[in-house]
Amino acid sequence: MALFDILTGSGYPQDDSSTRAALDSVQTHLQRLFNTRRGSLVHLPDYGLPDIGAVYENLPYSVDDLARQVRLLIERYEPRLSAVRVRRLGSVGDDRRIHLEVAASLVSVGDVRFRTVFESAGSAQVNARGVRSHHA
Repeated sequence: MALFDILTGSGYPQDDSSTRAALDSVQTHLQRLFNTRRGSLVHLPDYGLPDIGAVYENLPYSVDDLARQVRLLIERYEPRLSAVRVRRLGSVGDDRRIHLEVAASLVSVGDVRFRTVFESAGSAQVNARGVRSHHA
């Protein structure tokens, strides 16, 4: 759980609405994490990704390194996700967008996937793509 969720007593998800709330909370945190540049938070100097511009300068060779950095960042700063896997979705096209899929297990929910699109300007958009319950 995110610290805010714990402090407000949101608890772990029990039904469809709380599953959606947990998924939305993780999605929001991942988006914040991927749109923060490493070194911009004094109290957490390794929070966020390095300059995305450097990734774009070294395409297509840098996509696998970006995927590795995304995985390590999630493992460190999103404890609700475990067994994190990150893979590239296709190649970088003319639109210069990098598409990654994050697959993981979300505590008390099940297996989840997030599609992440990185823009050449440096922004990232994260969208939840699916849930498979542990209890189904």
